[in-house]
Amino acid sequence: MTAGSIERFGAHRLRIPLARPYKLAFGAVTHYDTILVRVTLDDGREGWGEATLLTGYTEETIDASWRLACELASGFSGASVTDTMAQLRALAVRAPFVASAIASALEWARGHALLDPQAGMRVPLLGLLQGEGEDALRAEFERLHAGGYRTVKVKVGFDPSADAHHVATVQRVVGARARIRIDANQGYDAPAAARFIGAIDPAGIELFEQPCAAGDWTAHAAAARAARATGLALMLDESIYGLADIERAAAEHACRYLKVKLMKFPGLDALTAAIERIRAAGMVPILGNGVACDLSCWMEASVAARHVDTAGEMNGFLKAARMLFTDALECDQGAIVLPSARPAIDPAALAMYTVAEIAQPDIASPCAAPRS
Repeated sequence: MTAGSIERFGAHRLRIPLARPYKLAFGAVTHYDTILVRVTLDDGREGWGEATLLTGYTEETIDASWRLACELASGFSGASVTDTMAQLRALAVRAPFVASAIASALEWARGHALLDPQAGMRVPLLGLLQGEGEDALRAEFERLHAGGYRTVKVKVGFDPSADAHHVATVQRVVGARARIRIDANQGYDAPAAARFIGAIDPAGIELFEQPCAAGDWTAHAAAARAARATGLALMLDESIYGLADIERAAAEHACRYLKVKLMKFPGLDALTAAIERIRAAGMVPILGNGVACDLSCWMEASVAARHVDTAGEMNGFLKAARMLFTDALECDQGAIVLPSARPAIDPAALAMYTVAEIAQPDIASPCAAPRS
């Protein structure tokens, strides 16, 4: 990539309805709250970046993040890309989602090699297995399996006993035909996590993700002890925001798997460095965001195709009836097929979902209030 300066900076605040509610321990997700960033360099090259904010997952909120994007806009005008990337690395400590959106937009504009078209490269995905009762779960799993999915995810974190019964039902339905990932999304305290772990059979379960609150390493240590006693592999997600968290997880032998997402790191290079550090520390990297638009999912898949060999979790683009690219990101036999050309944002989709914007030609203008 070559250096340059930022000619223009624009952003859209989006509200994207989902085709089906996404049930998590901290509430059902019915839409994405997304900030889409667009940068134009002094040589005319453009790039886009995404931050989708999920209340309960991150301390960042859509309102605060939008205000921050507005505040940053005029300050980036005329700034060098090198200096801006340094600022974004510092910003990532307190606002990683916003920092990631801008950094990845700059990397796109500068022609990052990881985003070079690689026609035909495929990244296997996991499928989300939702349903109430064995019949519904079986029908949904048969649909996923016929579609090529060989790893499925099940959400828990509600009630340990009911969740354990649900997992046992999933195990009967799935059998040996797919790997199972279980995700509590921080839903348990330490005693509840131990009860759940003690009540399930680890057979066929690839990993159990984030049982306890992100900042509660003591609770997670207790869950890790319970998991080691049963042979269940743990994964951290919400706890991991940077290299320091990766080092802590390794030092405390907290888990076998670590999940990373582009939105938590200031750009593709930082994400790739995190993946390689996870592997060097003797753990297994998992990559992907289940609450993200096609822009972020495409970028993550482009990284995964070269740096990760586990099933990707960048399936957020499948949850909305319509996404942002002019040509939809292709999913075939349970895998993302990387496009043969860099994608383009569909102006009609952008207009449909935009509730506020910073106009790119006049970045010094006040930030518009969200439309109702």
